[in-house]
Amino acid sequence: LLMQKVIEKKYQITSSKSVGSVFGELQKGGKPVSSVVMHWPAATYSAIWSDTQKRWLLNHNNTPNIAESGIHLGPTTLIIQMVSITPSEYKDKLGGVTPFSNTIGTGVAYVLRNGEVFATTWHRENAESGTTFTLKNGEVMNFDPGQIWIALTDREPDFTSRSSTKTK
Repeated sequence: LLMQKVIEKKYQITSSKSVGSVFGELQKGGKPVSSVVMHWPAATYSAIWSDTQKRWLLNHNNTPNIAESGIHLGPTTLIIQMVSITPSEYKDKLGGVTPFSNTIGTGVAYVLRNGEVFATTWHRENAESGTTFTLKNGEVMNFDPGQIWIALTDREPDFTSRSSTKTK
């Protein structure tokens, strides 16, 4: 039915644009971490590295994110992108203001991959361009094939190193 409507209305069908993701081998320079906690005003997300599943298992407000199928949700690459978050012009049905996350510009990001965290710089020129994540040495950060989840936040995450001591 949807395709019939597209044909009737003569909508243009386009292919998706690159969002800037680069996939490839794991680079050097990551720090081993077992988990991370991300903070927002009304919620907390955490991710725990699973050596057996080779991905980050997600929890929301200390409760595992379980899909209806019973699978614990989690990506192979988790990005924590530090952005400016301000009130937007939009409100929900109860009058609560929807936040606006500014993803255009440059800032700090943490890329979690293979049980390691990499400090990177994110850059997005404009709304039509993809976002790149660059390591301190200038190389573009490679992501692991598979799901990528991006958390937009303005609060520094808390990392737990593999030696069980908290790091920032």
